[in-house]
Amino acid sequence: MAVLPTHRPLARRRLLAAGVVAAAAAVAVPVRSGPLPPPLRDGDLVFQESKSRQSAAILAATGSRFTHMGIVRWRAGAAYVVEAAATVRETPLQAWTRRGKGGRYAVYRVRNLTAAQTAAMLHAAERYYGRPYDRLFQPGGAALYCSELPRLAFLAIGISLGREQHFRDLNVDDGSVVQLLAERWRQHPRCTGLASADACWQAIQDQPIVTPASIAADSQVTPIYSNF
Repeated sequence: MAVLPTHRPLARRRLLAAGVVAAAAAVAVPVRSGPLPPPLRDGDLVFQESKSRQSAAILAATGSRFTHMGIVRWRAGAAYVVEAAATVRETPLQAWTRRGKGGRYAVYRVRNLTAAQTAAMLHAAERYYGRPYDRLFQPGGAALYCSELPRLAFLAIGISLGREQHFRDLNVDDGSVVQLLAERWRQHPRCTGLASADACWQAIQDQPIVTPASIAADSQVTPIYSNF
């Protein structure tokens, strides 16, 4: 997920803030709520507010509490989440939900997904197992950030989930976002030899990103559960 700062006119910042709040509201209405979700299926998408250090920056940048996500997969009668965390891996669903803030999570379902498509998508996700987490949110498969994994896995079966944005499109003036850039900008290949975080921002503001919020807002998915 991508989060990096710039200086914008106040009117534009307010317009962007209104946009991300509206987007968050659009994905916040579950079909079912309460302590128990409906039966989950292979290929369902799960979202949570992560407890990681970068979660506050992602929330500020996107306007959504969905700061981490993964794909449901069943094995031997148990539900797992295929996720890009420290590495791309499968995590038991119960352990995954405990890592979320307050244990809260939401489930979305890709409409009209066939069993054959689901199997092919999960097979595509397996190609990335073991690859590291992408702290710089760069496109490509050498390292992956959380929402990039389902994006690539579903693209492999011809389904494009989420809206591609650029760093400059996000709400990047929040202090937590600025701090994240200050910690990481020297690691970015496009910022090698640059003198400051501001110079780095200018070099990478056109970098594309697909956020968890944009996948949850996609017209091809339906919310089926939330305990937020």
